[in-house]
Amino acid sequence: MADVAILIAVERLGELLMKKATFLQEEGVEGQLRLLKGRLERMQSFQRDASDKESNDERIRNWISNIRDVAHDTEDVIDAFVLKIDTPRSRRRRLLGKLGNCLAWIDSKNIGREIKSIHARLDDINRSRTALGISSTTSSLPNAVEWRRQLDYWQQDEHVVGVDGDTDKLLKEFILDESTRELSVATIVGMGGIGKSCLARHLYHHRQVADHFDCRLWVFVSTEFNPKQVIKELMAQVLDKPFFMDEETLSQLAWRLRQCLEGKRYLIVLDDVWEDEHWEFLATLFPCEEKASRLLLTSRNRVATMNAPYIHEMKLLDPEKSWELLLNNALGKLCPRDFEIIGREIVKKCRGMPLAIVTVGELLIDRNPCTEKWEKFLKEINFHFRKNAIELPEL
Repeated sequence: MADVAILIAVERLGELLMKKATFLQEEGVEGQLRLLKGRLERMQSFQRDASDKESNDERIRNWISNIRDVAHDTEDVIDAFVLKIDTPRSRRRRLLGKLGNCLAWIDSKNIGREIKSIHARLDDINRSRTALGISSTTSSLPNAVEWRRQLDYWQQDEHVVGVDGDTDKLLKEFILDESTRELSVATIVGMGGIGKSCLARHLYHHRQVADHFDCRLWVFVSTEFNPKQVIKELMAQVLDKPFFMDEETLSQLAWRLRQCLEGKRYLIVLDDVWEDEHWEFLATLFPCEEKASRLLLTSRNRVATMNAPYIHEMKLLDPEKSWELLLNNALGKLCPRDFEIIGREIVKKCRGMPLAIVTVGELLIDRNPCTEKWEKFLKEINFHFRKNAIELPEL
């Protein structure tokens, strides 16, 4: 299945673009990589239709194989950038010695040419798609992954597994703790995809939390931090109507927000805070009254919020919770024994990461599920892990 290869390539491109944006801009390739990510995302929506037709047409099987090759070559480009950015020159030479000539094109010009070559191959693939009559399905899975990360605060995740203990702990020790009357801050920290935003939403919608606060607000911060936009989003929620005031300065907007919050007991979730400077600015926006108000942050970067008095570290799901989550998303509560054997092997590859498990579960959804498709999926994942078994720095 090319689904897995494209999904992983898109996810890794997204990580690279978020974490190394400045370097990519300096190298003059950021725009090309963003375009490549978008094209692979769109290709995912066509791949589903191709998979349904491939058993009857060798040309379509070849088309899917070509997509898979492009996805794997995209990962090679990402690996080359990671080596260039994060690896000391001496260690890079040792790694390149192990890898032989396959990454000899490590300099930026060669990498840029490789990206252009991948775009040209995608042009050919797209022309072939039209000739083969392959059409788009209703949604693209990687786009669904992005949507889930930025899920509107008022929506709740359909399947939540393994957060009851975290929820009880944060409710008791932080959110509902009346012993601290002043404004308090807590941070949920952990790697991308581990379920920080899911836990925050679970807390945000908890009945006791809804009853405890005069108002609850939620804003998505991200690496693309826009102070004015953050304030306007919070104001729109406080006023329960669109808020414009584009002509006002940043300090005027901040004053308006503080005025609206004064005298209220509030819970504000600042989702996906990346930089220390972002948090330093955000911390100035909220009135510090003895109302037992709370700020709840989620962040991959512990350093960015290290001054928060309460830090909650997310843990990976254990094997049983991981299997439960996959089962809920792929099949529902009931699962035949032969599916369970294969499914538990698939879950091992997700390494306890909730977002990975949910994404895989959605890939496995089928009106007429069969073990052959699950086995094929497992083989594809195993192929990917064997291909990427060489020691490389973490992105």
